[in-house]
Amino acid sequence: MIGPSLPAELAPPAPFPLVIAQSRTQEVFAPGMRRATYRLTTSDGPLVVNVVALDLGEPNVRLGVVLSHDRLISAGETVSSMARRTGAVAGINGDYFDIGQTNQPLNIVVRDGVLLRTPSQRVALDVRRDRSVHFDSFSFNGTVEYGAATIPLTGVDEWPPQGGASVLGAAFGAMRAAFGVTAATLVPADALHGAELAGAYRVAAIGPADAQTAHGIVLGLGPAAQTLAPPPAPGDGVTIAMTTTPPLSDVVSALGGGPLLLQGGHAVDDPNAPAPEERNVRFPVAGAATTAAQTLLLVSVDGRNAATSIGVTRPQFAALLRGLGASDAMAFDSGGSATLVARQLGDGMPKVLGSPSDGSERPVADGLFAYSDAPLGPPAMLVARPSSIVALSGAGVPVRLAVVDAAGHLLASAPSEVLQAGPESGEVALHARGLVARVPIRVVERLARLDIQHDERAVDPGGTVHLGATGYDASGAVVQLGNRVQWSADRGAFTEAGVYRASNRDARIVARAGGLRTDMTLHVGSRRIALPLFEPQLTLVYDLSGTRRIATADVRYVLPGEPLQFSVDVNGDGGGATVRAAFVNRFGERRALTIAKNVDWTGWRTRTIAVPADLNPPVRLSSLYVVPPVGTAGAIAASAPARGTLGFRNPSVVVAGTP
Repeated sequence: MIGPSLPAELAPPAPFPLVIAQSRTQEVFAPGMRRATYRLTTSDGPLVVNVVALDLGEPNVRLGVVLSHDRLISAGETVSSMARRTGAVAGINGDYFDIGQTNQPLNIVVRDGVLLRTPSQRVALDVRRDRSVHFDSFSFNGTVEYGAATIPLTGVDEWPPQGGASVLGAAFGAMRAAFGVTAATLVPADALHGAELAGAYRVAAIGPADAQTAHGIVLGLGPAAQTLAPPPAPGDGVTIAMTTTPPLSDVVSALGGGPLLLQGGHAVDDPNAPAPEERNVRFPVAGAATTAAQTLLLVSVDGRNAATSIGVTRPQFAALLRGLGASDAMAFDSGGSATLVARQLGDGMPKVLGSPSDGSERPVADGLFAYSDAPLGPPAMLVARPSSIVALSGAGVPVRLAVVDAAGHLLASAPSEVLQAGPESGEVALHARGLVARVPIRVVERLARLDIQHDERAVDPGGTVHLGATGYDASGAVVQLGNRVQWSADRGAFTEAGVYRASNRDARIVARAGGLRTDMTLHVGSRRIALPLFEPQLTLVYDLSGTRRIATADVRYVLPGEPLQFSVDVNGDGGGATVRAAFVNRFGERRALTIAKNVDWTGWRTRTIAVPADLNPPVRLSSLYVVPPVGTAGAIAASAPARGTLGFRNPSVVVAGTP
């Protein structure tokens, strides 16, 4: 297999920090596709950069846009799930989205040549029919004609209509009931009507915009449109026309993001950048770039971890992409959403490259994915995982073997082996099914850094937890430790290497390997802490009878420790409102959690919600707020309350640990 080239070493220009040491691992995993991981030690701190390079001139490389669960309105879906579901071999998260609510992307979506969502002013990546990739800002114009009326079409798959009319296709998902909006169900006037929304239709039914799922074509007429002309009647003909600039006639796929970072090899200060106040804030980031050699780069940088990767600012990300050879580039949604996946030789499915800052993958709205159309072939290679080893002397390293064809498709697994790192570096030849894999081994005696990993926020008293240790050499390369780690704790006990049984209190865990020692606090059990808020109570009076659909009470209180649960007593008014709490994590990201879907009671009741691990403490309770209740189809209930009064008292949190 041949893949596009990537630099052996990175030396990005300023304002990227000075690179002091670095290591790289890389492989071609499909025809025209290469992935690489750069571990950098910089003057600002460590960075982990993952890159997937795609040769756009390779006929077996195909790009496509995938929506979460194939709907614009959805519960969200992880990038790796979208990749597995559609058979992709690589992919990256895409647009900013209405996180925690409808999860719909906020900019243009084109899938298989069909416009699924109207563009915003922000930049978008588009794939042309000649396989080239461009970064453009699209504009939209449209009209709806019926009888003697012509009204503006202001949106595609945007709800409720803003200004004029909006047309919804089957990819939209659940519609919310919308006051003052008339919805017309349309059927094609021509039996040969394709997937395009533009064209001639007939009105099958018309009425108020109630909650429903758009299984066909729905035309929503907002108040502004209805001032121009009365709605059509059942049986009337409707013609929908739409255009974009640049035109979509040559576009196969498109999805949004932002900001634009590079244009013609020069840094760009995008005037339509999302969250411009975050320009110089370090984040985990994701983006795409093109080079003069017809290569598309999908790039992610881990962040929010002082020990492994601190993240980069937007100008630093632009400089990094220039250092990778990019001429034009844009960012995608970043922070906890930044996710890059790719197939590893010897695996059947893509895996996440890097470490999501939430601790696990965040469900997102859409993504850009790469597919390999190379056909299956006979066995061609024996692949060892890891394909090269850096290890402490004497460490035993498990090696997994697999047989792949010439296009990197997994054909079969072979028996695994354990390689013992000897006193000197060298190469080991492994044999299976008539094929040979040669694994280079570099032996190190001392580590430059040692970290402890665990997945539990707290372990129960007397419970067990599996701990791991990762070592790094001076270049930042991961060093295999095998059984060379020595574990100890100030209370509780290790039943075997890396397996700790807790006592009834927090413990200090110590790991030693390669001449280094590191420690961490492991929380045991939990405890409840009352919060000094709402004395004697907080009263929230709401009025949702007009256009206002939210009533908020600001709190702005930093929760102690690592919160696992939040509780509060709610004095219900029986009005049926939905109550939510807004939290802000240590990185300034907002997260809304529902305290009560429907306050259908009167008097005081205690409500408890789990605080998800991906909130990254310290966590700030920002506000409590009221919105109309949402039904199972994502629609505002017909019995939504107009006004009422709620009370809150006795807030508390359950935090991890027993000091």
